[in-house]
Amino acid sequence: MTSGRIPLYHVKGTHYECAHSIGVITRDRIRQRIADDMGELSTLFTFIQTECGRQLHQEFIETIRLLFPWYWDEIRGLADGSEVPLEQILVLNFLNETITAQRLFEEKQTLGPTNKKFINETGEKGCTTVLLNRKDTNTFSLLHNEDHASALYLTGYLVEADIRSSEYDDGKRQSPNEKFIAYCYAGATPGTAFGANKHGFAFGLNGLYPKYVAHKRLPRQIINRALLSIENEQDLDNLLRLYPVAFGFCINGSFFRQNNYLLNYEIGPNFNKDNENYISKCFVINDDQKQNRKQDEGYTVLNYLVHYNHYERLNEVIIEQKPLGSTHTRSKRGQELGQISTISDALNLLGDTENEAYAIFHTVEKNRNICTLCTAHFNFQTLHLSIYESNPKTTHEPSIIYNLKDLFI
Repeated sequence: MTSGRIPLYHVKGTHYECAHSIGVITRDRIRQRIADDMGELSTLFTFIQTECGRQLHQEFIETIRLLFPWYWDEIRGLADGSEVPLEQILVLNFLNETITAQRLFEEKQTLGPTNKKFINETGEKGCTTVLLNRKDTNTFSLLHNEDHASALYLTGYLVEADIRSSEYDDGKRQSPNEKFIAYCYAGATPGTAFGANKHGFAFGLNGLYPKYVAHKRLPRQIINRALLSIENEQDLDNLLRLYPVAFGFCINGSFFRQNNYLLNYEIGPNFNKDNENYISKCFVINDDQKQNRKQDEGYTVLNYLVHYNHYERLNEVIIEQKPLGSTHTRSKRGQELGQISTISDALNLLGDTENEAYAIFHTVEKNRNICTLCTAHFNFQTLHLSIYESNPKTTHEPSIIYNLKDLFI
């Protein structure tokens, strides 16, 4: 089943070649996104011309080129293919870090931000995710609302990429062979929203919003991009433990070809120790798995978990931006809707519009720069990714159905 609004592009080649192809294909989408969101992006484009902004991005570039040079090639490929200035592509890829650094810079200059509307909306453009693992209803799924700026509503897209390895550092290192499907924001590398790879790892991400940015680390976009090459749970744990991140985010996922449980990670920079992250890992297990679970195997939740855009387990060690009204209001509404037992229950929650100001599902509205771009459902029993372009509570059929088995070929 194909979609009218969200296209699926197929690319094959090296990291640079695939990104260059996407840049060419989505050139108009990238330019349209920037034009439609210029009211907010112009502030960031101005900020990166300051010494503070230039230093922030230069430190990110140096860290990426050192640790993941193949993903730096993807950023270059996007810029070259789209013919959009590299400086603007960098803002789109370092977005949350740049927004927060700009806010801190402005506070330092004026002792109080002058553009409160822009700053306060940082935490409003978040996502809602349901992890569902139940034996009583025979359900094993991950469902996810992808929320962001309205400028992405007509410019987002899916990409299926088949990337071959390349040599780096005079043959001392090689980039990974990758095959994946991912929902992408125009102008940004894959990985920031939801996706699945050939190893059977599927995920949906929630933005988290520490008050500060850690310098000389990796922006979250690069860690998120690396998720599309992860092979197993140990590989994922090592990625989060060994590579210092500059900002916060949450991973909801499953290694559905290897394990029959779901995972939720909250991640953020540890400012007290150089090059370390705060990490909280949670297992979403069912009743049968509970019987065999050892007490020392970590934090567990039974049957289901709903995650929004605030820290729930690291909130005592990470200082968050305020007020984050949307995420806390959505969380309260989710509790009012009660227990989630079925896929239908999850779709009803993700489609809820009860609170007009802070709805769980945001409809596209004029003069409001936030909307739900789409809703994704990874069904790990049927091995299908279903995508709803409109409210999943009232839409009976998804617009796109993708067979995850196609990634294993």
